[in-house]
Amino acid sequence: MPGTERGNSQVQGRTTHLRHPRSDLLLLLIGTPVLGLLLGLALPPFARWVSGSPVLPWRAGIEFLGRLDAPWQLGLFVAAGFVVGVLLVFTALAEELSLKLTDERVEVGRDGRSRTFGRADVSAVFLDGKQLVLLGADSGELVRGAHASRAAALADAFRAHGYPWRDADPHASLFHRWVPGTPDLPAEVHALLAARKAALQRKAPRDAGDLGETVRELGYVVRDEGTDQYWRPLAGA
Repeated sequence: MPGTERGNSQVQGRTTHLRHPRSDLLLLLIGTPVLGLLLGLALPPFARWVSGSPVLPWRAGIEFLGRLDAPWQLGLFVAAGFVVGVLLVFTALAEELSLKLTDERVEVGRDGRSRTFGRADVSAVFLDGKQLVLLGADSGELVRGAHASRAAALADAFRAHGYPWRDADPHASLFHRWVPGTPDLPAEVHALLAARKAALQRKAPRDAGDLGETVRELGYVVRDEGTDQYWRPLAGA
C-alpha cells in the first residue's frame, strides 16, 4: 500500500515510521563533511596567525602545523577534515532513535539494536528536553534517547496510535538528586550509581544504560541533569 508523508513521518497503512526531517538530514549529511573539509583547509593558516601571539600554549605544535603548507600536506588536512565530518554524521545518526508505530506495538531502534514494546506495556510517552522517554507499567523507563523529529510530530504520531502522550514527566516531582551515602537508598544502589557516574565521565553511554537497567531491577529510576544523577522509586515500590 502506498505510504503518505506527514512532515518527518511516513504512514503506511496503520504503521507510522518516524524519521529524521529531510531538510535536517540533508544539512547533516552535506554540511558536516563540508564543514570538516573547510576546517582542515583553514587549520594551517589559522595556526600561522595565532603563532604570533606572545602568550601561546603548545607553541611548538602550533608552529609545526603552521609550516605544513605544501599542496600535498594541505590535501591531507582537507581529507582528514572531511573524514572526521563523515564519521561525526554516522555517529550522530547511530545514536538517534528510529521509531515504527502501530496500534499494537512500538519498535525502537538505536545503534543497530531493536526493541519492541506492546502498547499496553507503555504507561506514558513524553519529551525530557530533547530526549524521548517511554515509561513502562511500573513507571520505569523502557526507552530514553534523542530523536530528530519535531515535538509536534512525535505527539501527533503517538496519539494517533493510542499511546498515552504526556506534555511532561508525570513522575517528575518524585526525583531526588543523588548524594552518595544518603540513607534513602540501599548500599547496592549507591554502588551502582557510583559506577554509572564513572561510566558517564568516561563517555561510555552503553555501560551507563546497562547500569541504569540494573538500578531499575532494584526498584528505582535514574536520569541525568547536567553532571548530576537523579533517582526516584518505581511506582508502588
